[in-house]
Amino acid sequence: MKKPLIFLAVTLLAVVSIFTPAVAEAETQTLKVGITKDENGLNPYTYVTGYPGLDLVNLLYDNLFVLDEDNQPQPWLVKEYNVSEDGLTYEFELHDNVTWHDGESLTAEDVKFTMEYFIQYPKSRFTNPLKSIASIDISDDTTFSLTLSEADPNFMIQPLGDLPILPEHIWSQVSNPDEETNAIGSGPYILEEHKSGQYYKVKAHKDYFHGEPPIEEIIFPIIEDTTAMLNALQAGEIDALSSSISPELVEQFESNSSLKVARGPGYSTTLFQINAEKYPMTESAFRQAINFAVDKNNLVETLLLGYGEVGSPGFIHPSSPFYNTELVATHNPEKAKQLLEDAGFKDIDGDGFRENPNGDKIDLTTLVYANNPIRIRTAELVSEAINGIGIKNTVKAMDATTVDSLMWPDFDVTKGRDFDMGVWGWSNTMQLFPDRMVELFHSDPTIGSVNIGAYKNAEFDTLSEELSSTFDEDERMTIIKDMQSLVADDAPFITLYYQEIVNAYNPSVYDGYVFQVGKGIINKLSFVSGEKSEIQTTDKEDVATADSTSEGSTEGGANSTLFILGGIILMVIIAFYFIKRKGKSKPKDEFDI
Repeated sequence: MKKPLIFLAVTLLAVVSIFTPAVAEAETQTLKVGITKDENGLNPYTYVTGYPGLDLVNLLYDNLFVLDEDNQPQPWLVKEYNVSEDGLTYEFELHDNVTWHDGESLTAEDVKFTMEYFIQYPKSRFTNPLKSIASIDISDDTTFSLTLSEADPNFMIQPLGDLPILPEHIWSQVSNPDEETNAIGSGPYILEEHKSGQYYKVKAHKDYFHGEPPIEEIIFPIIEDTTAMLNALQAGEIDALSSSISPELVEQFESNSSLKVARGPGYSTTLFQINAEKYPMTESAFRQAINFAVDKNNLVETLLLGYGEVGSPGFIHPSSPFYNTELVATHNPEKAKQLLEDAGFKDIDGDGFRENPNGDKIDLTTLVYANNPIRIRTAELVSEAINGIGIKNTVKAMDATTVDSLMWPDFDVTKGRDFDMGVWGWSNTMQLFPDRMVELFHSDPTIGSVNIGAYKNAEFDTLSEELSSTFDEDERMTIIKDMQSLVADDAPFITLYYQEIVNAYNPSVYDGYVFQVGKGIINKLSFVSGEKSEIQTTDKEDVATADSTSEGSTEGGANSTLFILGGIILMVIIAFYFIKRKGKSKPKDEFDI
């Protein structure tokens, strides 16, 4: 080998040695994701919110199925499954290498125990969907079957894609789950530390059956003040936000070259909740007048700057295939005033505010979280609109825990309520399938488990019962649309808007996020290994491609660069060799290099 050729080969090896260490250093060691409130203990009985609370729980626990980025159920703990033609029998085979965080094996017995435990110790979100299970039969450690008393078209989503599986060897000793502090699951991360009001710290479950997680440690600092959280991201003190960016700040974050902004439709619902068991909110005309008084289009345009969609009077999101297209949000203050007049709510003393038919003054309070500027401004605008039709009310911003305790004590609707009205919200899971309207509006609290306004309507209850026993899709569609029409007419609450999700994060720390429709980037799929799809972003390149694997996601990029550079250098070596060799017999211009 000629000396120049040797020199180039040595150069190639030097380049390879330079790039190789970078591969190992590229793995994410620590990620900091800001959350807005303390979610209490991170187990299925003690978490607080549907988002991000339940998503943090799902980092510690696994489900039989998982919802993908389009909210379609995919096998997770389950390796193989079969469903009978009549939809009554489900046969499952679990992965055989699943372990709990303490090293014990997860088996079909744990699945059976979990389902029976949630029936014995109810937790409405998880218990109600299990009630259609007539029997659970175990064949061996990884094989079992479920027989339903009646077919359930949403069974794959809930409970199978929603129920966290509990370790029997731990929870069989727990008789008061609402006060339990353990959070040992089988999920990709292990709870390492929780400092109340400050942060959660989780570490990777190295033996996770879907592969070692891509991040060694995730810290979730609790930053209740939204502005402080946004400033922390821009200052590099945290690496991602669990909450959506305020509309007025989207352009500012998009122009920040060190950040990426991911946007998508939001299924979380902001609504004006009414206490329908407290007079005069018991009166349909009174509630309907509030509905006509509020300009929902104006809220979307002025508060959300167009980053959202106007709420449907029937609650179901307009992008849902079950959406009743005949329902349109209406703003008509004059009609609102006429409804009140006809119902006997008149301004008797001429002070600009109405009294009830008995001549008693009406003075209501609207509650709202103090840590949410958009919600506060929403409450103010709604309050102004209601005052404008002669219903006196004032806004009271309080800390989230206090508002929760008044509107939904202990998150149990059977414990009553102590409020007039409030700006409230439900997470995206309430829009995953239309049957969840039953939980929102059924008068029986064991069925209407999130009916925090105590709404009662016998016709709605009847429709709910018809829906539960109807399996023909066309018939179900008719019932669901009728339910939406009834809700729109009766206004148990006012659906204001669905805010678009705008997430921001630092891609130099971690860029393996998956945007789940209706939720955003903080979800289980973002923090596990495996193939990932592209997510829409609004950085300079507009679209960011999530790497094919999370584990070593930057490693893939480094390897690509290495292969390309190595190829170029090899080509130069080969070309140089042939030039030197053939230069003796052929002119240079015969070679197209």
